[in-house]
Amino acid sequence: MNHPARVRLTPLFLALLSSFAPALWAQTATGDGPAGEEGKAALARVVVTGSNVRRTDGETPSPVQKLTAADIARTGYSTLGEVLQHLSANNMGSLGQSTPGAFGAGGSGISLRGLTVGATLVLIDGHRMASYPLPDDGQRDFVDIASIPVEAVERVEVLKDGASAIYGSDAMAGVVNVILKRSHTGTTLQAEVGSSSRSDGRMAKVSGIRGFGDLDRDGVAGYLAAGFRRQGAVLLSDRPALGGSDWTRYGGEDLGLIANPELQVAPETRNYSLLGKVTALLPQDWTLSFAASVLGSRATQVGLLNWVSPDGGITTFNFGPAHPLPQPTALNGTNVIDPATGAPVDYEFGDLPAQRSRTSTQSRRFVVDLSGGWAGWDLQATLGITRVATQLTMKNFVSLPALQAALDSGKYVIGASNPADVLASLTPEGRSTSTNTLNFISLRANRDLMKLGGGNLALGTGLEFTKRSLNEHFPDGFASGAQASNIYAFGVGKQTITAAFVELVAPLTKQLELDAAARVDHYDTYGSSVTPKLGAKFVAMRELTLRGTYAGGFRAPNPVEIGTSGSSAGYLPPLVDTALCNLVKPGQPCDIGVGGTQLQVPGKDLKPEKSRSMTVGFVFEPSPVVNLSVDYYDIKIRNQIVSPGLFGQGQIDTPDAYGTKLYRVNSPTTPNATPTGADDTILYGTYPFINLGSARTSGVDVDLRLKLDGGAWGQFTPQLQWSHMIRYTIDRGPGQVYEMAGTHGPSFVSTNTGTPRDRAALSLAWSRGPVELTGTVNYLSGMKVEDSSYNLPDCASALSTVYPNGLPSGGSPLCRVPSFTTVNVNASWQVSPGLSLRATVTNLFNRAAPIDAFASGSTGGGVSSGGAHYNPSLHQEGAVGRYLTLGVTYAF
Repeated sequence: MNHPARVRLTPLFLALLSSFAPALWAQTATGDGPAGEEGKAALARVVVTGSNVRRTDGETPSPVQKLTAADIARTGYSTLGEVLQHLSANNMGSLGQSTPGAFGAGGSGISLRGLTVGATLVLIDGHRMASYPLPDDGQRDFVDIASIPVEAVERVEVLKDGASAIYGSDAMAGVVNVILKRSHTGTTLQAEVGSSSRSDGRMAKVSGIRGFGDLDRDGVAGYLAAGFRRQGAVLLSDRPALGGSDWTRYGGEDLGLIANPELQVAPETRNYSLLGKVTALLPQDWTLSFAASVLGSRATQVGLLNWVSPDGGITTFNFGPAHPLPQPTALNGTNVIDPATGAPVDYEFGDLPAQRSRTSTQSRRFVVDLSGGWAGWDLQATLGITRVATQLTMKNFVSLPALQAALDSGKYVIGASNPADVLASLTPEGRSTSTNTLNFISLRANRDLMKLGGGNLALGTGLEFTKRSLNEHFPDGFASGAQASNIYAFGVGKQTITAAFVELVAPLTKQLELDAAARVDHYDTYGSSVTPKLGAKFVAMRELTLRGTYAGGFRAPNPVEIGTSGSSAGYLPPLVDTALCNLVKPGQPCDIGVGGTQLQVPGKDLKPEKSRSMTVGFVFEPSPVVNLSVDYYDIKIRNQIVSPGLFGQGQIDTPDAYGTKLYRVNSPTTPNATPTGADDTILYGTYPFINLGSARTSGVDVDLRLKLDGGAWGQFTPQLQWSHMIRYTIDRGPGQVYEMAGTHGPSFVSTNTGTPRDRAALSLAWSRGPVELTGTVNYLSGMKVEDSSYNLPDCASALSTVYPNGLPSGGSPLCRVPSFTTVNVNASWQVSPGLSLRATVTNLFNRAAPIDAFASGSTGGGVSSGGAHYNPSLHQEGAVGRYLTLGVTYAF
């Protein structure tokens, strides 16, 4: 029989299969795979990520990448955040603890498909968790994965498909479902130490898990796990190649900036965890389980030196939950006045320590689950109580009133050697605690309805009730305007959500399965959203399965976007004050720049974002030990909730169209007033969130897994995960469609991550007896230094700081961030049944992070501020360098 699907395989892949054919077919003959023990275990009915229906076949129409505990261990990373940051589907907008200039500093979030952390839903055991209390960009919700202990994880399932019809809001780009261990046998203790090759960033970690009971024998079982991890800082001064402001060797300028010696490439972090689970069998085959956890993390971020200048205009505001309408708090009409000279102060305070912020986060989660059968139904009732609290401590930030008072009294003299107690009085420490709570009740029911040609028509349905509350605060000194920070945000709001959902799985024949799902969510803040999903799976032949889905999706306006909130709105691209130019120099080119502070405020009557997504792909399994899946995806999000700051010159020229309010020097209380003189510049502006524009992305995912028996040579397990982005467009209105794939845009979002087209991980694991060795190659493609969506359409405009007089005649190598490839090696040795040793080297060849002169999320604020010139969201391993970790595990 001819198999056309086989004929279309590339010669390279056919050669690969041929070379390993004897091993493949030998394993088939011994009964490995579905015909062996794994096949028997697969008959259990379970709920898989992306479906509400219990099923025996884990292969659904939706593409799901699964990371087992063994897969996670082979990566060599000691935190779940590090593991998930290296997913091939993770792209623009992701967050890590090493990004100092983030609104969500101290947290770590995943951005599937590059559609920001707000479009990716993170679940724990299939249920929601309260979000980090410091939203990304002061807007987007995300679950902090840095606080989840990797030792308690049984597996991670990554649904690369829209899933709002299953899970509700936020699941437009996909879902990351972290599934914790259900039980544990005996006691397992682990210890790890690590260090970079330069003897910094040292890490120490201890953890343990104790299991008790046997569910079948005793009727009750569970475990208790605990852990602690500490990692030291890596200073920029110890990585001199990442800093410096002399760009003459690239044809640019010597900016003459001196980096703060306290800047960190990687912050000092601490994590602790305590979690447990108990499951008990009840009469009539019912089961009751309790799961509880207390997780904590701490990260210290070092910022810039204190600087006061009249050129900044109004820099502080009375702006917080008690004063949601910002009120300028400038001193003396401009800034701080030095009584010795009578002039405004323009000074960098080298005698004060660098600004520091520390986030200490504790998350609490309690979930009770009751499940069993009644009258032909499989029933499950779940109650969840979750809360995340983050204490923010701000140190070494100058208080402008305290500085003015010290200058007036003569206690502080600019340029002199001032007493320590006086210096301390200028920078009062500020603290605030922000909380985010999410509590839910979930009722789910499953049953078979009727017999079809390929099996039973299965129904899954249920109800959910959720309440969430956000209370995000900055320390009082910043809310009152006495102190100022580049990163400032607050938000207070509540939401109540009720939802109902239904799903049908219809195996029409042995070859064809159709899935359909729908969900309605009602929010007390805006109304209701109805989302559908359709899926199909067709087994064309034993070796080949075709699959596809079409899904609607939505993201509801969150408490920040529609509650009582505010934030600094980020930096502005090169914009001009056209209204002032028309007054003072009509008919001439406009060269009057727009400065001043930009503030974000909540929107009015916001509607939810809507999405539609499509996947089409196949799974090819020529034998039980070969699995190849290829999936095409296409996602479009419309009616986006955005800041008008994204719209560049438009919100300056036509502010009323965007709800923008601009305040000028001569009319500081009248919004959008006409300028009256040459000095009537813009002091500050406020921008409400609005529904406008869309984003669309498409690409291809490839997942190849082999299991090869080399006989006396051992077992070989090659794997490849590769994501290629075909397009990523942003539509801001008629004639304003911008392509972001392969560029540094959209730079206004998150920490100016950039949008590389390709991300891949190729690994080969070899095991023989008690020894296993895994090598992994991580690849990240390069990108152009430009952002056409933000008035930076070419390299010259994006790198105007480095090249103020334009690019050199022959161009510049800085116009493109090079690709980045690292190699990791992980080795383990099972010394005895209870003792195992592990060693990992990440970035084995000590590859340096490529120069990214446009990155603004790096320590010190990037090139324009004299900070590091690399991209921490993409190239952090190259900044730290080669890193060695040694670990020991003892089980008894």
